Amino acid sequence: MKVLIYGGGAIGCHLAYCLYSTKNQISIIARGDHLSKIKENGINLSIFDNNILINEMNLKENSNIKFYPNVDNLEDKNFDYIFITVKLKDYTYNEINKINSLINPDTAIIPPCTGLPDWWFNNFFFKNKKKKFNEIKNNFFVIKNIENVIGMSMWLSSVIIEPGTVHVKHIQRGYPLKEINDKMKLKADTLRDFIKQKCISPNVDNIYSEIYGKVINSFAFNLIALDTEFNNYQLKNDSNSINSIKRVMSEFDKIILSLKIPIFQTIEERIMQTLKSTKHTLSMLTDYKLNKPVEINYSWKNLALLLSLTNKKANYTQEIYNRVCKKLGKY
Repeated sequence: MKVLIYGGGAIGCHLAYCLYSTKNQISIIARGDHLSKIKENGINLSIFDNNILINEMNLKENSNIKFYPNVDNLEDKNFDYIFITVKLKDYTYNEINKINSLINPDTAIIPPCTGLPDWWFNNFFFKNKKKKFNEIKNNFFVIKNIENVIGMSMWLSSVIIEPGTVHVKHIQRGYPLKEINDKMKLKADTLRDFIKQKCISPNVDNIYSEIYGKVINSFAFNLIALDTEFNNYQLKNDSNSINSIKRVMSEFDKIILSLKIPIFQTIEERIMQTLKSTKHTLSMLTDYKLNKPVEINYSWKNLALLLSLTNKKANYTQEIYNRVCKKLGKY
């Protein structure tokens, strides 16, 4: 199969490892020093279970895997799968327009999973209400051929240690996935089979619940980490932080349940699952400490839209979010 990974960062490089095969052709869009290093030396990937090294390998450019700076340089622009693995702050209209130009009627699209996407809202609020969706679509960067989406969440702690070198510090649930339309069922099943050769890829009963679970988990943990400046080990051992994460999740879980969306894991299970990665600092806190742009406002954007559409409030979450934004100079 032909695969495009649009965003060759920490997650994108691990996906390349999962899908790498003589049967597949993988194209990776990366940038900057990281691109230069992987072009020169390949992707140096190490996979850990916290302190225990599980596997390491080097993926050098060859006929089955190639690295590019942008879509204009792609040698072949026909893909069976397109993964969008950029950070939300880089998920812009300009980038989406480039991706949309590559989508064919049979191309499976796997968008980011750290913000509630357009297809998620479309199902619950705007199905058969195109006019209403058009009124608020500026909240989204809309993928064409929405029926081609495969929802996939990404549960692993992965980081670029230095350009060209990626450490996967811990894998929680790996890559749970499910098509949103029967049209993509075969492609979803094929994708899962490939990933499962090297990583976890659980079956999913309800993809809307799965994506919500990842979104609120990512938001709650990153929000409290930014507020406290604690890494995972510190969060785990601080009862106030754990209670704050629980309260943020609880405010939104109530809304999700009111929409008749099932939640398959308790808040406690989700927290324990995340904190199994003990040797990890959450991505937004890492960016903050490195004086890089922090994308908490992008994560909040569609959660705030959810509140608006359901006429609900999340006062506790809003209070912490305002405090964090003030700290970041965004409020």
